[in-house]
Amino acid sequence: MKKVVIILLLLPLLAFAQQESYYSMYRFNMQVINPAFAGAEADNMLTLLNRSQWAELDDSPRTMAFAYSSKRENNVGLGISIVSDKVFVEKQTFAYVDFSYMLDLGDSKVFLGLKGGGNFYRSSSLNLEDYYSGIDPTQKEFSRFNPNVGAGVYFQNPNYWVSFSIPRLFNVKRDNDINIGTKDRVHSYLGGGINFEITKDILLKPNLMFRKVAALPISVDIGTFVSFQNRIDFGVSYRTNASLSFVTYINIVNGIDVGYAYETPTDVSLAGQSVKTHEIFLRIRLGEGTQTVVQETSTGGPTNQ
Repeated sequence: MKKVVIILLLLPLLAFAQQESYYSMYRFNMQVINPAFAGAEADNMLTLLNRSQWAELDDSPRTMAFAYSSKRENNVGLGISIVSDKVFVEKQTFAYVDFSYMLDLGDSKVFLGLKGGGNFYRSSSLNLEDYYSGIDPTQKEFSRFNPNVGAGVYFQNPNYWVSFSIPRLFNVKRDNDINIGTKDRVHSYLGGGINFEITKDILLKPNLMFRKVAALPISVDIGTFVSFQNRIDFGVSYRTNASLSFVTYINIVNGIDVGYAYETPTDVSLAGQSVKTHEIFLRIRLGEGTQTVVQETSTGGPTNQ
């Protein structure tokens, strides 16, 4: 019963904050929020991410993200990004085709990106238990496809990177018949990171990610990672007024990277509850891009040399 009460108390937050999932490992999974990353990091790259938020609670948020990108001729990058998100009675799948174009500035590069696709949204309250013996008209099932487009820009340099994106440019109301005004709201992301060489084998990689959603305060992820020989990263990330994450990222063989993040809430009212979050990540990079130092160091991930 205690867990049920917690979920009910947190539902107002879920209704807004979970429209696009938070990630502890934004910098390793950027294509899902910024189409400009398509083709920017390797000739061919595949990423998989699984996030279990508040894993100990029933019907807690579950997110799976998949992205594939390929570098093409004439400075063009193409890819697809799919995010499946389940929160309580809601299930939604964001599916997009990503396009990028690179402007070569010598040591630096600028990537311009566009997304096209939409959200397959479904909600069902038919199986919810209640204490009313009659027919409850509020229990219904609803599904809809909401098309949308997004855009982004990514600046890449051997020593730092900057990213700005809006994955969905338009507010879309999910259901005209539901009194609660559920919408696909506009999310804006602004992030960046710097690489500092401490020794020949050790790099320090601080980074920031700002996230803004209409009607909600700005959320900021502040992270710092220590990289050993560009193959093993250990780091910590703090999300303002929300959580603290501990992240490990390992390049196990050339072109294959794995990562894990453990996230715990910083809110005093939740700190004593079993509401931990686990995030697992896999990245496979194929082609010349996996050997290019500027591409990997600019995103903060391990580099194969």
